[in-house]
Amino acid sequence: MARYPKIVAIDTDWTLFWGWLKENEWGRGRNASPRKEDNIEKRNYWEIQDRTNNRIACGMYADIPRIIKDILQNGAKLAIVSRNTSKAMCDKALWYWTVQDQNGQDKTIIDLVSFDEVYNKDKTEHFRAIKGYSKVDYSDMILYDDEAFNNTVEMMLGVTFQVSRDQKGLTWDNYQEGLDIWRRTKDIYSPWNGLNVGSYPKRKLIGYSGMDMGTIRELEAGGRRSDRKEAARWGFAVYVADDPRVAIYFNNWIKRYFPGTQTVVCAIYARDGGIWDRMNKIWVPDFRNNIKQNRSSEFMLGWSEEDRNRQVAQWGVKKPYVLFSRHPNMGAGFPFRGRFNELVIYPQIQENLILTVRMSDSELRTAANVNYPGRIREWNITIPQQTRADFLRNRENIG
Repeated sequence: MARYPKIVAIDTDWTLFWGWLKENEWGRGRNASPRKEDNIEKRNYWEIQDRTNNRIACGMYADIPRIIKDILQNGAKLAIVSRNTSKAMCDKALWYWTVQDQNGQDKTIIDLVSFDEVYNKDKTEHFRAIKGYSKVDYSDMILYDDEAFNNTVEMMLGVTFQVSRDQKGLTWDNYQEGLDIWRRTKDIYSPWNGLNVGSYPKRKLIGYSGMDMGTIRELEAGGRRSDRKEAARWGFAVYVADDPRVAIYFNNWIKRYFPGTQTVVCAIYARDGGIWDRMNKIWVPDFRNNIKQNRSSEFMLGWSEEDRNRQVAQWGVKKPYVLFSRHPNMGAGFPFRGRFNELVIYPQIQENLILTVRMSDSELRTAANVNYPGRIREWNITIPQQTRADFLRNRENIG
């Protein structure tokens, strides 16, 4: 049997079914019941409707019965995780829709749900509640959702997130893609054995980073960076340089622009160099501003993260991945002329594979350049043609 998450969570509106279950729209016709859920009736196997206005309806997506049966056959628990404001309406809808359980018996969907978390809060709250009930680690959970801004559950907690696009709902292919991402994330896991470098005999130095102490403490605990306030070109991540001079520069830059912030330059290691060499990597062209982070709204922020993942996948690299790019020179005070290399390590990789070690001034003085362009073949970094063109345009060499 293929590896499988312990908890599979599905959103409601436009993920499990098309349409909206909105309290302010349903049950407004003649003879409406004051209990909104009592205005829902079954139209046919796939659809429900408002008994006071048959033009208002919702319909279960075609692949949902097959997906739910597969979830249960693989021994996982089904969770409903929704920000819908009416749990009663969602529960009633799920009572009308029937699917087969793992034994081929017809059951209402609501009877197959182990965790029914429907309330209008950030979905990190839903998953914190589920973890509290189940004692299952976030790394053994996955969420399917049509709203990209709910990818906070992956960034903050480590729940694998798979988005459904264009109001097509959760399809079988999308479901399988999410499972593949979850399995690939499991494949990059290397046990956290504390801060002693000697506890990682297969470790590999991958760069240097000047960071604030809050981030350092999170990473030193074997966790992930949780800061969502600071702007970031390529998404929320730890940004690493191959040249220690760059890390020193940004270490001082943070102090200059955020007075009172304590910072330290750290060496960044992969706990297991073999896993690091094998894992997915992409070197993206800096001019592709359309796949950089868009912070104009939470909606756009979420989709900018997902759109970057989609473009990277079109270049042949799937999540989880790390990202390399060339960063424009920072100007006066920067230690050298021209662009510099950066490595972007996303939270799933931070928690599964990264070791962070504070460096002393003497260690920094003797630290060697890791030289990312020279590691392209060794580290199996994918180089799209657009990236090669970007290097050529800037009269730079790439392996």
